Amino acid sequence: MARIYTRREVNRRKTSFLIFAGIYDFLGVVAGIIVIIACAVLLTALFNWVVRDGRESFASLWNIFQDALIVPK
Repeated sequence: MARIYTRREVNRRKTSFLIFAGIYDFLGVVAGIIVIIACAVLLTALFNWVVRDGRESFASLWNIFQDALIVPK
């Protein structure tokens, strides 16, 4: 048989559900901010690695190019 709730019980349950929903929303926002910061840090590290690796690669290619153009006597 279904239980009959009073208005006070319904309001109390509604308030507790709203509190839990607010807590989970807050935790979701905090987790999202942490993920965004982690992604920004990873993108910065990737960009710095690409720049550093690009310099080394182009320096190596430039040396090969210069060695091919300069003919020893």
